[in-house]
Amino acid sequence: MNSSSKVQQITRMAILVAIIFLLSFTPLGYLVIGPIAATTIQMPVIIGAVLMGPAAGGVLGFFFGLSAIIKVLTMPGADPFATLALAHSPFAYLAVCLGARIAMGLLAGLLAEGLKKLPFLQDRGAVVRYGAAGFVGSILNTVFYLGMLWGLCAEVISSYYGVDLSGVGALVMGTAYAAGIPEAIVSCVVVAAVCKAAEKLPFMFRRLA
Repeated sequence: MNSSSKVQQITRMAILVAIIFLLSFTPLGYLVIGPIAATTIQMPVIIGAVLMGPAAGGVLGFFFGLSAIIKVLTMPGADPFATLALAHSPFAYLAVCLGARIAMGLLAGLLAEGLKKLPFLQDRGAVVRYGAAGFVGSILNTVFYLGMLWGLCAEVISSYYGVDLSGVGALVMGTAYAAGIPEAIVSCVVVAAVCKAAEKLPFMFRRLA
């Protein structure tokens, strides 16, 4: 790889990482739909995974998780539940934040690569491919994050929300449905639009080496 390609790769990743941190630390990272606050921070991760492959998705997922950890440490009042979860079990919360987001980025990239091999999703059908990756990637983010919270921090959820431990599963699944679907729809539209626009810049689709 020549120096110009390396610079382009670093630049693309740096821009997406900057967007992740911008969304994490500003209201832009959350889209309020009625009583539900749907996150938008997964979208730059999915866009990077679609444009640059699973490796880029995993790296961006790591920075997504890292931004959440930094926010809890520097702004503990911004997310009282996350602060409580971190205090209760630092290892479990770190595993949730990093593991869920890295897995989401990797799998979103693999999905995008798999869909790219389907003949009917080429050329004009590419926008459907991008949208599908955006939708499924966002669903994966919700399932992995809430699923790992349920598995590793059920006691914290029970204490914070005042529900019996046996009712944590129903609470988590209800939240996943209420927040996850709006997030996935928004992600589908945004990822499809951004990736379609990026087709005019072929270097944007070069895989992360």
